[in-house]
Amino acid sequence: MPLDPRRIAVIAFPGISPFHLAVPSLIFAERPTLGLPKFEVQVCAEQPGTLPTGGGYDIVVTQDLGACQTAGTVILPSWPGHLPAASPALLESLRQAAAGGARLVGLCLGAFVLAEAGLLNGRA
Repeated sequence: MPLDPRRIAVIAFPGISPFHLAVPSLIFAERPTLGLPKFEVQVCAEQPGTLPTGGGYDIVVTQDLGACQTAGTVILPSWPGHLPAASPALLESLRQAAAGGARLVGLCLGAFVLAEAGLLNGRA
């Protein structure tokens, strides 16, 4: 399946900050009064299902990391320092998305996971 420039995959993980998860949806939500294009925001996770958040409540994620392979933009929200390092499966999914031409965005400390995947090598 080819990349869709209007599709955005936001990666969720256990312990995610609800604020950092919500920001991409708020930014890319349909804004018909502003005349901006509509984006399809998909929240995905390594293991879909019920995930705890750092806010004390759970969220339900239905998409797996395969959503990253067709998204024109993949967003990794801030990765809390108290969480373990990103899994090999997550790192490989990010590498595959980049190799397929997706734009990758690391929000705040999410950039460290992109670096861990080797995707920032040689970049300022």
